[in-house]
Amino acid sequence: MLATYYHERSEIRVGNLPEPTILSDTDAIVRVTLAGICGADFDFINNGPEMGVPQGMRMGHEFVGIVEAVGKAVHTVKVGDRVVASAMFVDGVCHHCKRDLPSACEHGGLFGSPLFVQHGGSDIQGGQSEFVRVPYANGSLFKLPDSFTSGSEDHKALPLADNFATGYHGALNSNILPGETVVVIGDGAVGQSAVMAAAKLFNPEQVIHVGRYDSRLAFSKQKSGATHTVNGKTQDPIEYVKSLTNGYGAMSIIDTVGNNGSIGQAMSMAHAGGKLSVLGFGHLYEPVDAPYPDALFRNLTIHTGVVNVAAYMRTLLPIVESGQIDPSVIFTDTLPLAEAKQGYDLMMGRSAGTVKVALKP
Repeated sequence: MLATYYHERSEIRVGNLPEPTILSDTDAIVRVTLAGICGADFDFINNGPEMGVPQGMRMGHEFVGIVEAVGKAVHTVKVGDRVVASAMFVDGVCHHCKRDLPSACEHGGLFGSPLFVQHGGSDIQGGQSEFVRVPYANGSLFKLPDSFTSGSEDHKALPLADNFATGYHGALNSNILPGETVVVIGDGAVGQSAVMAAAKLFNPEQVIHVGRYDSRLAFSKQKSGATHTVNGKTQDPIEYVKSLTNGYGAMSIIDTVGNNGSIGQAMSMAHAGGKLSVLGFGHLYEPVDAPYPDALFRNLTIHTGVVNVAAYMRTLLPIVESGQIDPSVIFTDTLPLAEAKQGYDLMMGRSAGTVKVALKP
């Protein structure tokens, strides 16, 4: 089967690899109909040796598809069902999953990465391929509604696997109240999703999007729902936010970058008593100044954490099915799976306004 795989640092390839097989009674095999390239994929390919990515590992943790086979213990989906997968496979029954915290699943892991391979078996691979094995299918796969079964709605369902769910996670955890000001830092797919979720689900007065690429910021105003945008390369976003909030700052801030600079920026533009939701992984690769003294004296709440995709599906699928939100707009490019390398190059180079690339086997 055709698949995208890690070759060496900063290099992916597309080639023919063996099809996965069922290894456990709780497994399912999914024929992938659409997969996404995520910013996190670049973390794995650019830091492959440090993160333990083996040569030949199939990439990608966002996919929708059709169930081809199931183990005898799978009861939530059946062969022929069109499904979306959680980016993290989860058992759905452990202590944390029962508390709607599947990101801490005792047997969970991330597709297309070496993280927690021991929990899913030796063949934990990614969804940028024609077929993928899904461990713990009862907790990790979600049947799409009947109106999505033609395949024409795949682009709407796919962002629920990770990016839109993560944006929603950020909006939820920044505790947005109606009529308040929200700031979103970062103009990639998660940033666009956070703007969309905040603007369309939480009724703020204004949503200010901070980024570094004019084309993406224009996209945010046109399609994601930002009321204001500011390019941090040409204008001080802290002063800009304060100019729109009578000098006080924003009550809710969603940081999709998560490095030392963005976290410091978020705190500086926060209103006293403000709520910060840090989604980005930038702090994994560089030291971050401890924010506690500033947070203490200004009564700031800082919420971090990985998205709980499986816990949000029952909320988000009906919202997308009803048309209240169309997260498919984040896909600016759709390419054949065979052209995955071009898709990675487009996203890495932010070429021609690219936000996110989908791959179609």
